[in-house]
Amino acid sequence: MSSQFTELVDHLFSAPLIVSTGLVLFVIAYWVISVLTGLGLDAIDFDLDFDTDADVGGVDGFMGIGLLPLKWLNIGTIPLMLWFSIFSVAFFFSSLGVEHYQPLSEEASTGVIAFRVVWVMGVGALVTKFMTQPMKDWFKEHILDHHQFVGKQATTRITTHATRGKIFIERKEGDLISEARTAGEEIPNGTRVTVVSYDEAQKVYMVAESRSTGEETTNNNEETENV
Repeated sequence: MSSQFTELVDHLFSAPLIVSTGLVLFVIAYWVISVLTGLGLDAIDFDLDFDTDADVGGVDGFMGIGLLPLKWLNIGTIPLMLWFSIFSVAFFFSSLGVEHYQPLSEEASTGVIAFRVVWVMGVGALVTKFMTQPMKDWFKEHILDHHQFVGKQATTRITTHATRGKIFIERKEGDLISEARTAGEEIPNGTRVTVVSYDEAQKVYMVAESRSTGEETTNNNEETENV
């Protein structure tokens, strides 16, 4: 029994399988820690900006187009660690299957092993794509009425101007980060702004710098009176 276990461990940690085995062990460790500490699905996550309509000729547009393959794979559409967990399992079993039917010799070069790992990783990514496709609707955000934020206060997340920008809007239902533009002026990051309108064509909020804290107070008072 001990010899069989040793052989299994040696096989799982052999050169063609060590990457996929390591990823599975990482995922198992992550979920164990999640259960013990209460970490959520978004404990390790990031935002992907897929907005390629704005400034397509510049760096932003180039980077946005470069992220499209990640969007196609559903990375960023569902929680990253959920996607990565499914990918790790798919990659692991794909590696086992390929190694079973077409084992590499012990004399295989590092380049051959690396090529095997990369293309099997691609197979795992494709499998993950189709396994996660039905999950997209599970994590789809509720459709927002963008015009409800007109007149509201927000904060710029980056330097915002006529061709580029992002704002942060605080909400009870969850804070909203969205694309924004100005009429021409440049507003620094971290500046308090007022949402002037919503541009349906560009799918962005038009904002202007709040001239004083009194403006925000006035808006809040008007909202209270309306309620």
